[in-house]
Amino acid sequence: VLILLATISTVVTARINRLHPPEGELVAIAAGIVHMAERRPKGHAPEADVVLVHGASATLGDQLLALADKLALRYRVLAVDRPGQGWSGRPGGRLDASPLRQARHIAAALRHRGVERAIVVGHSFGASVAAALAIEEASLVRGLVLVAAASHPWPGGVSWHYRIAAWPILGGLYSFLLAPTLGSLILGRGVEAVFRPQAPPPDYVSKAGASRALTPGRFRANAQDVASLKRHVAALCRRYQEITTPCVIVTGDADDTVRSSIHSHGLARDIAGSRLVVLEGVGHMPHHSHPEAILAAVDEIVARTSKTRTLAPSERG
Repeated sequence: VLILLATISTVVTARINRLHPPEGELVAIAAGIVHMAERRPKGHAPEADVVLVHGASATLGDQLLALADKLALRYRVLAVDRPGQGWSGRPGGRLDASPLRQARHIAAALRHRGVERAIVVGHSFGASVAAALAIEEASLVRGLVLVAAASHPWPGGVSWHYRIAAWPILGGLYSFLLAPTLGSLILGRGVEAVFRPQAPPPDYVSKAGASRALTPGRFRANAQDVASLKRHVAALCRRYQEITTPCVIVTGDADDTVRSSIHSHGLARDIAGSRLVVLEGVGHMPHHSHPEAILAAVDEIVARTSKTRTLAPSERG
């Protein structure tokens, strides 16, 4: 049985990687490889750089599908695979589950691509990485848009499969033998659950490359991220008051994945001068269901930080 499961896992993993190759450039930094995809305006220079950081159980494909084309009408967009996800390496193993370490890797890759100052859009787990960037790499961050953020400690823990996959040794075996096979059977239901009460976009799983999260290495890295997140944000949230860059926080009041009353409202309390946007009846994926709210937030930050200030769409009558 073990040999059969190992064979199926190897075949499924190879098929997933073949169907979803890198969308962008594999940027070599001192710590390893960071995968980054770029979109930019056609026919004119971009008005600003915007960096997209995805959440847990996802890759940059989620951000590309939701936001990149719309943002790229005006801005240079760089979507990043977090360490261990998509086609980015995980040089530090479980140590790279730290949002601070992930932020440092991403900052090095951005500087390698010539980014000097960017608006960082972070979704869910990616919001904690975006906040860490603003704390540790403040000169690089022009502004923050934190979407359905996972940013503060919460009551309880995480699902059992994250805990098991994050265990030393046994977690690696579990991820290798079971994640590609069992995960493929429940992926669709998992996607529907994270989008609820909204529905996923048509063909989301294939267009966003969602099945990449089921390959053993990525599955295990994601489990390490999620299993240790509560501990990491318990320390990180004490530093949010250090963030001085303009910040817009976007959340849905029907988010069953990350409770906005703890996380987004906590960020609004802890980051001076931030603005909280609450979308009525919206779940955990507002960048898909209400991308205009994210675009307006980016426009607002560009307007607030430009030398010659113009009104952003969110400020116009």
